[in-house]
Amino acid sequence: MGKRLAFLIAWILPLIALQPPAPVISGEVDWQHNRVMISVEWQLRGGLAQRPNTELRGLLRSEALRKLSVITERLWQKAAARLEQKESPDFAQFYSQLKLANFQVAENRASAMLQIALRGRDSLLSFFPLPFGSELATDTAHDESAYAQRANTTEYDTSDAEPIRYTGVIIDARHLPFTPSLNSAIFTSSGRQFYGAEFLRRITAVRRGVMGFYPAETLPEVLRRAGKRPLKIPALGLHNAGTDLIISEEDAARLLAHPDSRRNLERARVVVLVPTEKLSEKF
Repeated sequence: MGKRLAFLIAWILPLIALQPPAPVISGEVDWQHNRVMISVEWQLRGGLAQRPNTELRGLLRSEALRKLSVITERLWQKAAARLEQKESPDFAQFYSQLKLANFQVAENRASAMLQIALRGRDSLLSFFPLPFGSELATDTAHDESAYAQRANTTEYDTSDAEPIRYTGVIIDARHLPFTPSLNSAIFTSSGRQFYGAEFLRRITAVRRGVMGFYPAETLPEVLRRAGKRPLKIPALGLHNAGTDLIISEEDAARLLAHPDSRRNLERARVVVLVPTEKLSEKF
């Protein structure tokens, strides 16, 4: 019996050694920098080591797209949390245009990267069928600012007689278990939706993203997005499984009081402060 087992082991081990190992694949959603990054590495052993680079590139791309499909499905589930249509869209066209970066073969290993933008032209957000602009007001496009009607005023009026003109809004959600989403929204404490993809034109939402997610308000990116005079407010709670935020009715009223503040909301000048560990999702 012992001799037979030893024979079987001696026969099987060389076969196992000839089998190529499984690829090592990692994926990350980087919310702060608006990208998905996937890395693939494959040890070239056995028959895999004999394949040409073009074939290895194709194999690595297939493995990267398999990982991307898992990430995309997760992102869509979060984005569709408050939508009636929750069925995942067909991303075949989106996947077909993606190309590997940093492909190389060295030291019996093949590796490559796949990087996908979350927002911008040909981004993942551009392929998400969200209800862009469905709640966008049409009667405020030509509103004349109260400040334009008054002579000899500074840019920002701090009196009680006039609403303050805000360049954007910064919402602090670092004390909450908030989860970023491509379709995050803001609700008031009464349950009324105040902001989201529904309040943005598609071109604006895709180019800038519905919201910007950052760990601190001192970052230059926050200034560029929210402007020099943002309204800084705390989030009171979460809505829709933690992907949407709740603010007070008073803060919502302050943001809507001035027509220029409303227009800045329509420019997606919204920043959410998030704990650093929430800005990266590993897959």
